[in-house]
Amino acid sequence: MRPLPSRRAVVAGLAVAAAAVGCTSRTSVGPPAAVPGNRLADVQGSPRAAVQPAEDGQSGTRVLQVLAHPDDDLYFMNPETQQSLDANDTVVSVYVNCGESNGRNKVPGGPKPKSDVPGYAGSRRQGLRQAYAFMATGDPKSPWTARAEELPGGLRVETNTLDDHEGVQLVFLGVRQHGPGGPRAGNQTLPKLWLDPDMVTSTLVSTGSPVTDPSPVTRRSLIDALAHLMDRHRPTLVRMLDADPDRQVHDALHRVHHDQPGYSDHPDHTVAALFTQAALAQHLKKRRGTDACAVVSYRGYFNERWPDNLPRHLLAAKVSALNAYGGTPEGCDFVAGCGDYDVGRNRSRKTGWAQRTSHRHPTAAPRLLQDADGTLYAFAVLSGQAAMWRQEDPADGTWSKPRLLGGDGLQPGLTVSQDKDGRRRLFATRNTELGPKARDNRREVVTAAQQRRGGPFGAWSSLGNPESDPARGRRVGTPVVATAGDGTVWLFVRNWAKGVSCRRQGPDGRWSPWQDLGGAEVQEGLCAVTDTAGRVHVFASARGTVHHWRQKRAEGPVAFAATGLPAPADPPAVLAQGDGTLLLAYRAGGSGEPLAHRLSADGRTWSPLRTGLVARGYGVLALHAERDGSVLLASRNNDGGTSLATLGTADAPRWTTVTGTVVGAAALGTGPTGGTLLARLAPDASLQTVQVPGVTSA
Repeated sequence: MRPLPSRRAVVAGLAVAAAAVGCTSRTSVGPPAAVPGNRLADVQGSPRAAVQPAEDGQSGTRVLQVLAHPDDDLYFMNPETQQSLDANDTVVSVYVNCGESNGRNKVPGGPKPKSDVPGYAGSRRQGLRQAYAFMATGDPKSPWTARAEELPGGLRVETNTLDDHEGVQLVFLGVRQHGPGGPRAGNQTLPKLWLDPDMVTSTLVSTGSPVTDPSPVTRRSLIDALAHLMDRHRPTLVRMLDADPDRQVHDALHRVHHDQPGYSDHPDHTVAALFTQAALAQHLKKRRGTDACAVVSYRGYFNERWPDNLPRHLLAAKVSALNAYGGTPEGCDFVAGCGDYDVGRNRSRKTGWAQRTSHRHPTAAPRLLQDADGTLYAFAVLSGQAAMWRQEDPADGTWSKPRLLGGDGLQPGLTVSQDKDGRRRLFATRNTELGPKARDNRREVVTAAQQRRGGPFGAWSSLGNPESDPARGRRVGTPVVATAGDGTVWLFVRNWAKGVSCRRQGPDGRWSPWQDLGGAEVQEGLCAVTDTAGRVHVFASARGTVHHWRQKRAEGPVAFAATGLPAPADPPAVLAQGDGTLLLAYRAGGSGEPLAHRLSADGRTWSPLRTGLVARGYGVLALHAERDGSVLLASRNNDGGTSLATLGTADAPRWTTVTGTVVGAAALGTGPTGGTLLARLAPDASLQTVQVPGVTSA
């Protein structure tokens, strides 16, 4: 296998992508080879990789992406798909429906074409081959081998493998996007298939496909097909769309576009994600105790509703892949057509979807806690359960194998707190049910606590949901917690209305009812902190500023307080400092440039802190107080690794870099020797840690 080109080489091929044409598709039949597994017993933590590189040159990381339509990965998951290809990971992308729409493959500036439903579906598949060939090799004409195969249950699917890059596969399940009457009749197949276990639809035979006959499809058979593909490929990382999109008011300012009524995403995206979650639960139950798997969910048309967050470099690379997918009819040698023509030629920049990449759980990251004796622990969600690592040797960075703490169905994102007596407590959001009806599709906030200091965790218990309606309750966010000076534990979540709800636990252990704090419409991704006076603060990013709720005194209520800060792109991070001030950091809306502001100890004045840092990457930042009084800032960078900079010194901040792609956000904490530790979840589902300083200059 030839090594994959660097990301810079891929971006340099932008001009080639703009003129992408068809590539050769050869047909053969036969099952793919089995792949080795990532066993939990093998996960040893950083700096050693949990999965050894495969003999064929692949990295050992196995990524499985499930999409509703052709191009969902290019619009909503990139640049992370590109980063996986750059790392030589195995990447298998599964497309649930054909995306045949009205069958018109419009050439910009050309006449209105006749409807050709199978042809348009086939042309979109060819566009994906062009895009993945371009991302993996720099040449959109790189050849593929296409084959038909029958999955257990009788579903016939098309699998494409990039020649000389066997780790890159595209799997087309081919479920019809629309029923009789097409899109104008509102007959979207996937939502109906999810809601009706007795419904039977079929696949669509696409022009140019080695699959020549349609297959019947039911709710059960589609879940089984996805679970079978997960069992076959045994992914260490699953990427999916957003199963629980945001509430969205549609009016003259916020038009429906491709949204479903009342929510900010296409119904096919939502239901494809629900099918993925159901299949993943089935796969994980079968593989329990053997395979480790991380999960990331991506927002869809949500992206057009919030400020842009991608630096220009990443946006250009994202558009270049979409140009390859869009292709052009000139010189095309594929029978169905060579791309989704209306997308190419930089036209994807006009949609508002390409300018952001947004995680459904943007604050998901390893959580670090240190015992009184200096022993360091890390917590994250693996395989739908809470996982705990214990650092065994700080000198060489050795960690224990991850110990699973239960909580089946946990969503990415875990919050950890520590009581005054040293007992640890975990908080998360869980998929309680994933049934077809609204009443059978539920989410809840859950917690588990140690029974004694250093002892085992007890059973997970429910803290309920701020929304009584299950359809609204699906939108509840990842919990964050902070403990006030009087011992009250405050728990905050984003609610259905995109505001903030809370519960509080008094020193007697009793929880209050849920309370809506009101005051704002914010993105998912809250952060909470307790200042040196024992007062609790919570922050969240709105469209035009950052919103703040706080206590005026440690035993008082939490109330809204305006900030007047500049518009954010992504969720904020907050750090309580020893002088009573708070440091808030986030990315600027539109540019992604890191911004930092300090709140005075009396809570009255915000003042900017100069960073002078260029925009790198996107997503939530991390902050950590250094022993010399400075602050270390961590950022996901353009290559999917982590960049670090020090704020608050006489020297101008500059980036340094830790290589290696990250799942979710990075975390900073205090190591056993008092230094700073960078912790990250890697795409091979291992914990990776790096002692800071000791990073490579950018």
